[in-house]
Amino acid sequence: MESDGVDLPNIDGDWISGICNNILKDFEHSKAAVTIIFSTDLKLRKLKKEYFSMDMLTDTISFNLEEKGEAIDGEIYISLERVAENSKIFEQDFDKECKRVIIHSILHLLGFDDQTSEDKIKMTQLEDYYLSNTIGVDQT
Repeated sequence: MESDGVDLPNIDGDWISGICNNILKDFEHSKAAVTIIFSTDLKLRKLKKEYFSMDMLTDTISFNLEEKGEAIDGEIYISLERVAENSKIFEQDFDKECKRVIIHSILHLLGFDDQTSEDKIKMTQLEDYYLSNTIGVDQT
């Protein structure tokens, strides 16, 4: 977990490691290197424009850095400003919304997409599943 000009959210690092490990195990990935960088709207907008040719705000961007067939190696950028705004829009606690975005981002690293309504539904179902099962998050 890293900060790029923002205060880190009050989310337990063990929870983040545990949920990442659980998702990766569920999709049969035994090894992974994932860096989560919490940042600003400005930074993510710049990344979105530079790498996706889209000038827009977004809550997260996930970059796969690994070669095909290798262990997951990725960077996740999360705009805490977008998370805060979305938590208000969706009437969710900030921490819960931040956890949802972390889960969403990990799913992107695994190849899930949200470009179609069907894909969005599938990702939301997975996010809900992992959010509702965090009591038993394996933190090893």
